[in-house]
Amino acid sequence: MKNTQQTAQRLRAEVLSRNDVPDEASGFDWNDLKYFLAVAREGGLSKAGLLLGSSASTVSRHIAALERHLHVRLFVRLSTGYVLTDAGSELFERVAEVERRTHAVARGSSVAAEQRQVTGLVRLATADSIGTFVLVPHLATLRARHPGLRVELLMGHAQVDLTRREADVALRILDAQHPVAHPDHVMHRIGPIRFDLYAARAMLQGVAPEQVDWRSLDHVGWDSGWRHLPLAQWLSAAFERPAAFSSNSMTVHLSLIRAGVCAGMLPRYMAATDPSLVRLPAEDAPGRELWLVYHRDLRDSLRVQAMRRFIEEVVPAAILA
Repeated sequence: MKNTQQTAQRLRAEVLSRNDVPDEASGFDWNDLKYFLAVAREGGLSKAGLLLGSSASTVSRHIAALERHLHVRLFVRLSTGYVLTDAGSELFERVAEVERRTHAVARGSSVAAEQRQVTGLVRLATADSIGTFVLVPHLATLRARHPGLRVELLMGHAQVDLTRREADVALRILDAQHPVAHPDHVMHRIGPIRFDLYAARAMLQGVAPEQVDWRSLDHVGWDSGWRHLPLAQWLSAAFERPAAFSSNSMTVHLSLIRAGVCAGMLPRYMAATDPSLVRLPAEDAPGRELWLVYHRDLRDSLRVQAMRRFIEEVVPAAILA
């Protein structure tokens, strides 16, 4: 711990020793840089405030204080958001690098502090459907195997930044043809995720699935953040009219389809064993793949490797159900 604190202090001093960043004796607040990074990444005060659990007015005060102490304008204020000036871009590169190195020190300290027993907290980020339908039914096995391990599930479609320690491990659904690898990340392929077109039995009103004109049915699609994906493009092209509903939550898709409101595309791990659903005879949709991802600094982490072994043991069979 002492070495970690000394290293963090050295990295902090590295930024403060720059000619264009005054020291604390001049009234400089180190926390201003945290708000600066958030606004630079999010492009506005409100989004930065949400990221930091603060208000837009508080973020604005920190940015104003930083600009006042540096005697330079860091952002151009536009109606569409905040854009870095040249001076702001230069400061961002310096501070982001120090932040990256500080997080690396923290990751290394976390690994070194682990005992031979698997204990402590591991934070796993994944989509809500993977967490709910694939992981949760098997977590009792993990708990029995490692009773000292605590698991935090971060559910959602936003991709966490593993370098900034927003999570320790991520299960990511990626395009089968183009999985993107980060140079600082370790990636393990877990298996393919198959999608089929489903409708509620009640919606078909006794008509056999192979006799249904499914292209004319109402269907649920994805929001604008997903429309660039091959699967979403296939769905849009397959139906004769635009989607009646759209959502970025696969669980919402399942609820709409179960209710008989519309047809839709679902992964087999959510729908194949549901007796209320019927698979429609659509052409094979593009597949996706599930990947386990973690930062290379955590390769020796007992917590992370215990989670990896658990996932590789139970998930492949679950997603192929």
